[in-house]
Amino acid sequence: MDEAHVSDEKVHSKNKTVDRISRLFLKKKKSAGSSSSVSSLSEPSIFLSQQATHASTISLASSQIECSPRASSSYQLGDEASVHSKLTRTLSIKSAISTRQLIQQQRHLLEELDTQKSQFQSKISQLTEQCAKQHEKVKQRQSDMTVLENNYQAHLRSVRSSDDDPESIGKKILAILDRIRQLASQLVPYADPMVTTEKLSTLWLNLGPAIERLGKPLPPHRLQVLVEKFMMDVLVQNLNTNFFPGLTCNEAFVELQQWFDENDVHLFSTRLRQELAMVIVQQQTREGSDVQLSWQKAVDRHWHHLYRGLQKAFPAYLKKSEIDGEYSQQLRQLVEDVVRLGSAMKGQELMMTAVDVREGIQPLDSQLMDDVDGQQSGIIAFCISPPFVVNVGHQYKPLVKGRVLCFPTLDTN
Repeated sequence: MDEAHVSDEKVHSKNKTVDRISRLFLKKKKSAGSSSSVSSLSEPSIFLSQQATHASTISLASSQIECSPRASSSYQLGDEASVHSKLTRTLSIKSAISTRQLIQQQRHLLEELDTQKSQFQSKISQLTEQCAKQHEKVKQRQSDMTVLENNYQAHLRSVRSSDDDPESIGKKILAILDRIRQLASQLVPYADPMVTTEKLSTLWLNLGPAIERLGKPLPPHRLQVLVEKFMMDVLVQNLNTNFFPGLTCNEAFVELQQWFDENDVHLFSTRLRQELAMVIVQQQTREGSDVQLSWQKAVDRHWHHLYRGLQKAFPAYLKKSEIDGEYSQQLRQLVEDVVRLGSAMKGQELMMTAVDVREGIQPLDSQLMDDVDGQQSGIIAFCISPPFVVNVGHQYKPLVKGRVLCFPTLDTN
């Protein structure tokens, strides 16, 4: 009995020892330590007993082994939370530093932009002031140019024989052409077809064959064209630059003009032409002066040539006994106006003249002339009124377009 009791006490003591060891094992946190503890516990249990104590030790060890993964998982979660917290704090610190740096950079950029803005504003103020000064200079120069232009025009008018300019002269030429057309239209209704056609053909020695191509007898609209041509052919010489009615220096002027042109002294030729035109205008109003008498003779000569030629073509309307009639006076007034217009043209600093048109040879130039039938091409058969041009910068520019009648070009095919 005593031995059994002693044996039970020993077993109970050993169990207490195992319990203490188990509690110590539970305080350990590393899984590796847990495994080694299980091994150390399993070995003493072999030496204790092969009975129930051995089974109890194994069950305890198994219980500790099952508990160890939980402790390891808790430790790992704690480490991850700590790392995450540290990482969050690090990122927060870095973000704050980056934000401060970005703010500093933006502030520095704003300071630079403010500096540039101040510089630009200063530059704009300077440029605005300079621009205002330049505008004042431009206005002053424009005012000076206006004064110079007015003085120059006043000087030009002082050396001209009239107050005309190229524009007004062009209008006067057109007015002369209209008057010629009206005077011709008064004659056509009184034409004898055969007689008028024959007499008009004799007014030009070189145009007989061309007139025959227009028809025989001539229709009224062709009679109108030829009468206008005859009047203009007589009057146009007064509008040329080398003809000075009232003076006897025409040939001498042509020689001087050629010499000036050959020696590149056009200014002297222009001034001489203007002075001669001025002399004619001033002297032709002085009754009894040589220039006035010569000028009147020139007018009478051109009027007589016109009236006699038209009288032959229209004998029923223009009779020899009616040389002082209304139509005759209209012709005389037309001649005087053309002669005065010629003096005004020659008094200009720019040379204005009628273009020489070669009938039967020259093709139609649509920039200088128009065909009365509206043709756009062909050979000029009749020049009804020549084109007038003005010399600007050594180039001739149209002043008044001419009127021509063309024959169509024959097709060789």
